[in-house]
Parts: sequence; structure tokens; C-alpha cells
Amino acid sequence: MVAACAPARVVFPAGTGVPVPDALQVWWAATDACKGAQSFSAEIQVNGNIGREKLRGVTLQGAMTRQGEIRLLAVAPAGPPIFILAGRAEQATLTLPRDRRVLSAPAADVVDALIGLHLAPEDWLNLLSGCVTSARPADGVLIGGSTIITMERGAARVLLRKNGAVLQIVAGERPDVLVEYREFLGRWPSVVKMSSRAVAAVTVDLNMMISQISVNAPIEPRAFVPGSTSGFQPMTLDELRAIGPLGGR
Repeated sequence: MVAACAPARVVFPAGTGVPVPDALQVWWAATDACKGAQSFSAEIQVNGNIGREKLRGVTLQGAMTRQGEIRLLAVAPAGPPIFILAGRAEQATLTLPRDRRVLSAPAADVVDALIGLHLAPEDWLNLLSGCVTSARPADGVLIGGSTIITMERGAARVLLRKNGAVLQIVAGERPDVLVEYREFLGRWPSVVKMSSRAVAAVTVDLNMMISQISVNAPIEPRAFVPGSTSGFQPMTLDELRAIGPLGGR
């Protein structure tokens, strides 16, 4: 019954539409809040599916910056965290405290091996804050009651609809992920859905409830520094895929 009542996946309207001559102004107005976000932290409740694995009530404590820093901590009901990812876009460290395993690699590669979505720290910031992408808009069209902004170099398409007197971003389509903004808390998304595109090798469908949102608040630099991994056994990206949700183990 719950599944039957779930909102349908957003579908971008098809057709040629009417050109939007002020697409750039429309975009800047819709992203007035999120484009100024230099840092973003929040608690994220995650449910959904990664491949054949179901995720139920996973809590993430996340922080990321536009300078490429990231920290994701998966909280366990009791005992040590399930995993901790900390570092920078070019090099981040994933630790599995329960298994005493450690992996160092570019952050997007680690996230891809973990959940099947190739997302760097700035990608997380853009997706969670409601901007979808950092790319600049190329053009826009109006189809029915929907405005679609297409970004330069095919980086993304963004769907906007009227919310009262303003246009609000309701979904974004990137080469790697579809993001839907289903509820907002003030200026920030509070219920977000991320899904893999149809061409993806692994089906990813994640529902995120975002709370304790903090934007541009000071974050201690040590939050992005990996903790001690003394006594931890190194692992590879392929091993992470095998033992995580993508491997079904």
C-alpha cells in the first residue's frame, strides 16, 4: 500500500516548447540560495535500493565544501560507525571500523564503488542544496507549465515549475543521476530522491530525508581529515564493490 501511494518518478516533458529568452536570469533567480552555498552539512536518513540490496533507515552525517572537501559518516544503531569517508576530491579515505579495512582513492571513485553513483564532493553539495550542478545554463524552453533549462556541454537539464509567484527547481537530470526535490524546508530541500539513469549498470533508487541543515557555517578542518587507520587492512575499489551493496554482501 505504501509503495502504491509513493509519488511517481518525475518525467521531463517532451516536445520543442517555446524558447525562454531570459533563461540565464530564470536560472540565477531559482538558484539564489544554493549557488551561494560554499559549505553544506546535514543529517540524512536514507532508504531505498542499490542493485538488489535494500537500505532501510541508514543515517548519514554529511559535510562537504565547494573546495572539494567531504565527510560522510554512516551511523550504526550501536557501536562503531558503519563507514567513514573523509578527505578531498582528489584523495579521500574510506574506513570500515567494524571490519578494520581502509581504502584511499579519489572521492568520486569511492562513492561509485560504494553506491554506484560517481559523485565528487561538489556534486553532493549541488545535489543536496538544490542547485543540481555548477554548470552554466545554455538555453531554456517552456513546455506546458514547465520550464526546462539545459546546461552547457550537456552537463544537466533542470526542470522548474511555479510555486506561488516563483519558479522552483523540482528535478535535475545529469548524465549519471536523476535528482528530485519533493519537499523543502525554507529555501533548502528536505526530501530528495536520487536515482540512477536508465543506462546505468546498477539500478540505484535512494530516498533521502534531510534535516539539521547548516549552510556556510564554520566546519572544523579536522572533520575532513581521516582518522587513524593503524592496524587496518588495505582494500581496493573492486573489493569494496564486492563486499558492499553493489556486491550484495
